[in-house]
Amino acid sequence: MGEILEKFSAIPAAQKFLILLVVMGLMGAGWYTLSIQDMDDGLESARRDTQRLNNELTAENAKVANLRKFEEEVELLKKQREEMTDRLPADEEIASLLQKIHGQGKIVGLEINRFEREAPQIADLFVRIPVKMTLNGTFHQIATFFYYVGKLTRIVNVENISLVSSQKELGPATLMATCTATTFMYRPGGLGALTAEKK
Repeated sequence: MGEILEKFSAIPAAQKFLILLVVMGLMGAGWYTLSIQDMDDGLESARRDTQRLNNELTAENAKVANLRKFEEEVELLKKQREEMTDRLPADEEIASLLQKIHGQGKIVGLEINRFEREAPQIADLFVRIPVKMTLNGTFHQIATFFYYVGKLTRIVNVENISLVSSQKELGPATLMATCTATTFMYRPGGLGALTAEKK
């Protein structure tokens, strides 16, 4: 070690400076290789991860947007189903329907003398439920009553209408109307479900 120091001391100052520059350059290159290069590699890896995460975030945002769209569609379908269930229920609910019809008759001043339920008529996906009615009132009252029955939420068809004059000697001209009010009940399983229910 002493010999190396003596030889180094014997070297002129300019050469010592060059040797020092070379050693510092080698140390700098080593430091760059070990430190800066590792940092560059880390930055490149971070850039790749950032791009991948951005792509995943975009995909997830698209899924969330689609999910919201599907939720809105489901809500719309539920609302439409509720409306259709009101118009064509899966249960008979005849008592409540007849109460509504009777209420419409009272509103227009019509006298409903009779409700007579007839045998249901089975179709593929629904059941027709006819109810015969006898009404007394003026022509205007009867026509108004039929109009309001047609405005009920539930589907009700009025058919087989027969009008007979029941003119009283001293009272206003009145008519006796007989008709069939037909409503419908939805059968999800069609004829197969009805056959199974009867067994």
